[in-house]
Amino acid sequence: MSDDTNPGGHPVPSPQSQPYSPPPAAAPAPQSPPVPHYPATQQYPPVPQYPAPQQNAAPAPYSAPQPYAPAPQYPGTQPYPQGQPYPYAPARPTSGLAITSLITGIAGIVFSWTFVLLLASIAAVITGHMALKKTRENTAIGGRGMAIAGVILGYAGVAFLALSIVFGILSAIFFGSLPFLLYGISG
Repeated sequence: MSDDTNPGGHPVPSPQSQPYSPPPAAAPAPQSPPVPHYPATQQYPPVPQYPAPQQNAAPAPYSAPQPYAPAPQYPGTQPYPQGQPYPYAPARPTSGLAITSLITGIAGIVFSWTFVLLLASIAAVITGHMALKKTRENTAIGGRGMAIAGVILGYAGVAFLALSIVFGILSAIFFGSLPFLLYGISG
């Protein structure tokens, strides 16, 4: 490569071949338009003066409300008797076993990466079935939905634990060690 070409292969002009010439003179700035002349401010009429409010003025007296006329009675009908409003039914007590089942089922899923999964999931299944039996025998006790949710979460935790044990055993058999579970395939 010669000294008078750049990396793209194009010739580079030497500094002596082109003399310095000053940049062309700038054009004069354009004149701004003249400021428009606005008329003098308009005179508005003065604000009218209102009388001052009276102090301690007595309010106008109100008349007593007039009672409504009774509803007209049609022939052959009797007015409805004024009774007491219907009371709300008391809330059914919720089974403590159902609440325990739901809480331990949620704890088993949340802490699935620890040993708590085994204990919490088994507790959720057992207490959930006990709560379902209790709510089936006594309809005055509520919490059947919570018991069903606890049983489902408990069985899901047990299934996850069983699948992870089977996967661990299969990886130990086929890949020779359990670190495959923890660290993945390394190259």
